[in-house]
Amino acid sequence: MKKSLFGWMMILSVLLLGLTSCKKDDKAKDDELSKDIKNFVSDETLNQIIDMGMVINKGVDPPDLEGEYLASPYELIGTSVEDDYSLGTVFADYYFRLYDQDNDNLSIKLDYYNGGEQGSGLGGFISGKGDKFSIFIEVNSEYSGYEATLLHVISGTMSKDGIKNFYFTNYMLDNNGNEGNVWIEEETGRVLKDSDANTPFTDYEYKSTKSTMNSFIPGAIKVK
Repeated sequence: MKKSLFGWMMILSVLLLGLTSCKKDDKAKDDELSKDIKNFVSDETLNQIIDMGMVINKGVDPPDLEGEYLASPYELIGTSVEDDYSLGTVFADYYFRLYDQDNDNLSIKLDYYNGGEQGSGLGGFISGKGDKFSIFIEVNSEYSGYEATLLHVISGTMSKDGIKNFYFTNYMLDNNGNEGNVWIEEETGRVLKDSDANTPFTDYEYKSTKSTMNSFIPGAIKVK
């Protein structure tokens, strides 16, 4: 009888240790990026954009992000593009819509418009916790008839009025040989921010007619 009881106690101890281990693993993930993001964005690329000044908010419990927003003044704060615009240059306003957020899959969709560069129905992955978040999206973009594949990363802090401390990365993954000589080079990118730290809710439908800044430079176009 004692041996039987001892055996059951050992089994129970193993099960409790297993549950404790799982809880520790889950807790560790709270401060990390999801596997989907890690599979999508290499450590090398992530470190490059962080070195340029990009903010990355890790975690697996992001806030509600759905809405339509306007980033303006949209200012260059970091670049790895050779002979690029000077830091502080104001780029075209960045209008964007976030929708179809799924916190079970940590996924979301994006539409955007940025000085003639645009995309819609773009699927991405979310990270973050509390009010802070980051979004990682692979974008197939078109400009003047030329296509390219880019990594867009959006970070910020949600508030009742929109997004505070908006940061954005435009990183070139594949410019398809850059035949039109319009795109930045592969494995280079830019980091921009909303320089007044306020990215309010807006009406995305008026993106093509409403502008707050006298600038038409899109985020992934090279210096003319």
